[in-house]
Amino acid sequence: MTTTEIREALSAIEQGVDVPPVDQVAFQARVRAERRRRTAGRTLVGVAAAAAVVTTGVAVNAIVDEPQSSPVTGPAGPSTEPRGLADTVFFMRDGRLAALEPDGDLHDVGVPSEGAVGWTDQRVYAVDAESGVVVFRVRDTGDDLTFSPESSPVSGPVQRVEMSGDRRFLAWMDNDNVVHRYDLDAGAEDLQLQATSDDWLSAVSEEGVLLAGRGALVLRAAGSSRAIPAYGGPATSAQLANGLVLVNDDDGRARLYDVREGAPQLVAALPGSGVLGPRGERVATIVQDKADRAHVEMWDGRAIGPVTGLEGVVPIELRWADETTLLVSGWSDGEQGLYACDIDLLCGPLQVNGDLRLHA
Repeated sequence: MTTTEIREALSAIEQGVDVPPVDQVAFQARVRAERRRRTAGRTLVGVAAAAAVVTTGVAVNAIVDEPQSSPVTGPAGPSTEPRGLADTVFFMRDGRLAALEPDGDLHDVGVPSEGAVGWTDQRVYAVDAESGVVVFRVRDTGDDLTFSPESSPVSGPVQRVEMSGDRRFLAWMDNDNVVHRYDLDAGAEDLQLQATSDDWLSAVSEEGVLLAGRGALVLRAAGSSRAIPAYGGPATSAQLANGLVLVNDDDGRARLYDVREGAPQLVAALPGSGVLGPRGERVATIVQDKADRAHVEMWDGRAIGPVTGLEGVVPIELRWADETTLLVSGWSDGEQGLYACDIDLLCGPLQVNGDLRLHA
């Protein structure tokens, strides 16, 4: 068969085949999944539960490149048992949005989900299977929890969505690469920025939104843009809480910066990939040791030390549930489970297994 005959045959096949239109929602979902796959091995995407002020421990800490390696000292006479959960927490289990109460009751919220964005005392925000942001009102009837769907402030599918640590702001990037910030207290959108297809929405707060892409990390607000250092390659995982930015860099360190005044000031460089604590005063990290085993450490602004109670557990994901509780997803004896650690560095199992994801 000659080259000309081959071309003619292929042309005939092309003309005879109907090409279906591109499903943009499904395509964007696959793009997000690929981005997560490429970054899951080196970064943790966390939602920091930030409050009104930064504690003195971080605010007065000298600018250093290495923290002290001595164990974190807890309060006098700490408990020898982990405190467990103080409030209901949300996560994805086996592809569905789930809720776990402090007493151990596990609920299926009732929606296939890509993950939990965040929650308040009354509502939970999640990404559904079509990449839309859904909202459920949470009520405690005394006998059980109920979950009622409510209208969402987000219309259409999103590439990425984040909630601020103080649970006031919701931010998302739509499929046109426009970033929106919505004030949940005011019930209105208060910021809109044009991004590019290379940008990745990392975090949101009152200061603005963090956008990462092509090795650059930028804190953007209306009429302002401030670059945050990123080492070793693109920084796709960063958190923002009350003037502090935690960047999980490609060189295996989590760097904490103070961005409240002028240029970013380095507060600490911690080993591993981390999540910024509830008031910015703590950072929890997953650290690979020399034997290529992973463990969880916590830094309190002065020193860093390993948590206890996770012996035999391989941690894979962290999330601060509230001001005193760190959630850990990890593998043990061939099963993925959920654990809770308190600020005394004590951890315990939450009796939840399955295919778990803590973040959207």
